[in-house]
Amino acid sequence: MDTEERDAASAAASAVTDSAPGPRPGGGSHKTGGDAVTVDEPPEPRRIRRQPDLMRLLFEGLLMVVMLFLGKVGVQTTSGLESDIHNGVQLAPPFLLGGITVITNITTAVIPVGLAVERLARRDSRRVADAVIAAALAYGVTFLLNVWIRSSYAPNWLLTELTRHVNSGTTSPLHIYLATLIAFLTVLGFNDRPTLRTFTWVCIWIYAVATLMSGDSALVGLIVTFLLGRAVAFAWRYAWGVVNERPTGQVVVRALRETGAVPVACRWQGEHDDVRRYEVRCKDGTFLDVTVLDRDRQAVGLLYRIYRRIRLRGPAQRRNLYSLRRTVDQEALISYALRDAGINTPRLVAVRELNADAALLAYERVQACPLDQLPKEKVTDALLVRVWETVAALGRAQMAHRRLALDSIQVDQHGQIWLTELRNGEIAAADLQQLLDITDTMTALALKAGPERTVATGAQVLGDERIGSALPMLQPVVLTRSTRNAMRKSKHLLQRLREQILERRPHAENLEPVKLERLSPRTLFTVAAGCFAVYVLLFQLSSASSQSGKNLWQLFSEASPWWLLVAVLASALTYVAAAMVLTGFIPEKLPVVHNLLVQVAAGFVSLVAPAAVGGVALNTRYMQKRGIPTGAAVSAVGASQAVAFVIHIALIAIFSFIAGQNVGKSDSSTLVIAILLAIAILIMVTMAVPALRHFARRRLAPFFEGSLPRLLDVAQNPRKLTIALGGTVALSLFNALCLWASVHAMTPASKSPHEISYATAAVVFLTAQTAGSFIPVPSGVGTVEIAMTGALRLVGVDNETAVTSVLVYRMLRTYLPCIPGYLTFTHLQRKGLL
Repeated sequence: MDTEERDAASAAASAVTDSAPGPRPGGGSHKTGGDAVTVDEPPEPRRIRRQPDLMRLLFEGLLMVVMLFLGKVGVQTTSGLESDIHNGVQLAPPFLLGGITVITNITTAVIPVGLAVERLARRDSRRVADAVIAAALAYGVTFLLNVWIRSSYAPNWLLTELTRHVNSGTTSPLHIYLATLIAFLTVLGFNDRPTLRTFTWVCIWIYAVATLMSGDSALVGLIVTFLLGRAVAFAWRYAWGVVNERPTGQVVVRALRETGAVPVACRWQGEHDDVRRYEVRCKDGTFLDVTVLDRDRQAVGLLYRIYRRIRLRGPAQRRNLYSLRRTVDQEALISYALRDAGINTPRLVAVRELNADAALLAYERVQACPLDQLPKEKVTDALLVRVWETVAALGRAQMAHRRLALDSIQVDQHGQIWLTELRNGEIAAADLQQLLDITDTMTALALKAGPERTVATGAQVLGDERIGSALPMLQPVVLTRSTRNAMRKSKHLLQRLREQILERRPHAENLEPVKLERLSPRTLFTVAAGCFAVYVLLFQLSSASSQSGKNLWQLFSEASPWWLLVAVLASALTYVAAAMVLTGFIPEKLPVVHNLLVQVAAGFVSLVAPAAVGGVALNTRYMQKRGIPTGAAVSAVGASQAVAFVIHIALIAIFSFIAGQNVGKSDSSTLVIAILLAIAILIMVTMAVPALRHFARRRLAPFFEGSLPRLLDVAQNPRKLTIALGGTVALSLFNALCLWASVHAMTPASKSPHEISYATAAVVFLTAQTAGSFIPVPSGVGTVEIAMTGALRLVGVDNETAVTSVLVYRMLRTYLPCIPGYLTFTHLQRKGLL
């Protein structure tokens, strides 16, 4: 063993000795039967609040909201379905429906009583008491809701949706008996009898269908009743808690005795992620590390795991949504497979089921220290090489660990590497999963030894080619949570790792990052914001239609054709102005027709990309295809964006001043003053708050970096400068003209055609476009409509005219142009220009 290996081994030995846990403060000691066994663990509460109950409560509540919304939207559909069912039943023999009703009534009464008696016989009276209280609460809540729904305080649509008219009047909105029964059974449970559980719920649903066929309840009312009963049950269970049935240390000791072990001491080691840990000392002096998995602990962080499951693509996902039984099987399988492949991992000596909701895995204690507890100066190159050799062995065995972090990689007294935390492991792992293991290891080791030594030792073991193949995987999203948390103190760690890899394998720079995310947080936010904006837009359209007493087609048919023609011409001229901007900021001469066609194609691209991003990317791609270097193309686009930003602010100030001079336009003047004050306050707050100042610098820097040399090049050519600035100004002016003409086109003949000036329309366009772009929705769908409609209403335009005018403007500028834009886009692609 060389010097470095001896240093690592001694450091690991000292760390193991130092990290030996002492007695836990507050823990109690117990003696369990037979040989004296000391159990040291904190006292467990008699009742616990389970996170799954809260999650189920929220889920049932969400389903109720969704069902009520669908019932409101499709009230005619549900009424027709109920009538069809009722009419169809009239054709069946009367004794059939009566027999089904009698049988289900008897079944739904006998089974709950039988289950309660069985629980009492097993001395589980607390569970029965909880079920009775939950049933009483469900009865009371359902009764009060029925009273409220029938009162004048509830909305009329709720009564219409939850009831149906019969000869004797109307049915009850919610079925009290069903809600009470469902709450009782949900809390009582079925004592691990899946067949009985399935049979009971089927009988309840048959009873509900029979109730629906007999005309005693409405369809939506029955579904909401079912969800309400379960929601009340889960609310009671979470508020009051359930009887704590988690296995204690004494249960762990009894289970180990069944395996032939002779424990003499058991000490609680704490909870980590979704498991609880115990240290058990046996009579022969050996130690066991016991991992206890139970459903309560598995539910911790379940929402986060589901979110990760949705966000990441298949191979990048960790298989962490297994059932309890499957999780135990998976960890045991990986443990045996690693040892069979000659990879060090603690020996699994026992696997035991403790009860229906818990199991344990007992490992033989290895005197090893996790790397996160090892001092940095003791992490030698020899130790790094051994870690990489373990990763290479995993690859040769076609296995993946999928959680290689500093706490799951341990080093023993002899400098040997041991792997723990095996629950996410994979057998017959794909190459992508093995590369993800390399990425996890590289990032974790870099936190201890630095990127230079980590990449050097990794290349020494795996080779430059294999290390370079992991470059596209260096993304924070695929790393373990502990590694991501540790990286917060080393924000540039991944970039430094990339630089080290590129030094050894320069051609890896051309490798694009692998698309491992199915959905990013930004995408989820964009979709949610877009859906909300579209919903608000549809509400505004419905409101405008109801206020005028006309449908949308009637409103648009009354539009002025001459003003619509002006709006169409202004919309078409915006593409000419955009082509002028592109022509002006490029010193190189490009075909004018192609420049114009690219701007038309941008009308399609911008509809599927966030506002301003699609056009920028398309222009950059077009210039690259025309032979302009990437740096020059990016700087040209950045220069145009920087100039557009400055001119945009200047035009807001200019048109705000002009609009404010209109005598008698108090609403416009008020809006102008509000806009100017808002801009001034926003600038001052941004400059005063460091976090906002840095955020603004990060957002604006890409537009200005590299733009100054390009602007100087353009300034040396007066013709180019005139075209560039003229096109930038004209683009905003034509957009404002299109909006102004749309307002005049949709203003009813009974109203004055000069309610809004061009300057005011320009202010509305410029400010609303800016406000709508804050949410990264493609083409600002929904957000721009809301902002423009609100601004028009602030300057005195009535709601009907504002909504329809904005819709006409957006049709001309966003939605209709996507058709010729798509045709132009495909044409340019065939020509090799995009």
